[in-house]
Amino acid sequence: MKQEKVVHIVTVGTSIVRNIAQNASGQSVSGEVLEKFKRWAQASPRSREDAEAGERACSGCEEFEAGLRVLASKPYEVSAELNAMRSYLEEGMVDAVVLLSSDTGVSEFSARLLEAYLSSEGKQVETIRVPGLGLDFQEGLINLVDTVAGVVARYRGLGYRAWINLTGGFKLEAAVLYLVSCLSRLGVEKAYYIHEAMRSTVEVPAIPVKLEDSLLRTVERLGEQEVELEEARKRIGEEMLDVLLRSGLVERSGTTVRIRKWVLHLARGF
Repeated sequence: MKQEKVVHIVTVGTSIVRNIAQNASGQSVSGEVLEKFKRWAQASPRSREDAEAGERACSGCEEFEAGLRVLASKPYEVSAELNAMRSYLEEGMVDAVVLLSSDTGVSEFSARLLEAYLSSEGKQVETIRVPGLGLDFQEGLINLVDTVAGVVARYRGLGYRAWINLTGGFKLEAAVLYLVSCLSRLGVEKAYYIHEAMRSTVEVPAIPVKLEDSLLRTVERLGEQEVELEEARKRIGEEMLDVLLRSGLVERSGTTVRIRKWVLHLARGF
């Protein structure tokens, strides 16, 4: 009897483009196309090279078709994301995949390649480019949290179990995403990634976490606007303000303080 269906939510980095740039010589990739991959692998966000990668992220484009051939020939060597998923793919524990691309052309190119490959393997796949991710930390993080919360709710409503693959993408954002996945109201079962030293997939259970009521009350009292230090002390007390500043939940600018936007976002339930 088949178990419940599982959706894998996958953060996508640039490992595919980097690995093709480094190792695709002699694999039916023309020199001109290989040079493009090398430029894309070094591209900065918002650069012309990065934009070009995003523009070529479609079936029929020479660079896309070349990348797909290389990926299909050695999927677990070329893609860190697939390498982390390998055991689940081989055991038939991947029914649907949601690929989360950063707001960059190279990441979207990588995600579209993964979408094409996984679709050819019979998986239900969708790609979402998260606005601001990789360009603006606060905005990107808020949009990432929103996106994941929406995806999990949608698939759980369809009867799927939700797992998160944190191997690709930005490490700090991945750390926050793991914290988000642990929020009891979200319903993620576990997260996993390829451990750099062990070279194997490590599973991390989504231990249920609930934000403290005292933190929620403090956030409500402090509000979302900048507040003068003296006013903040009156609202929440000097001891609590010091705790928030030390923990980084509140940022200080001169004589004012403000709850970090993504913390406020979490506290208010996305």
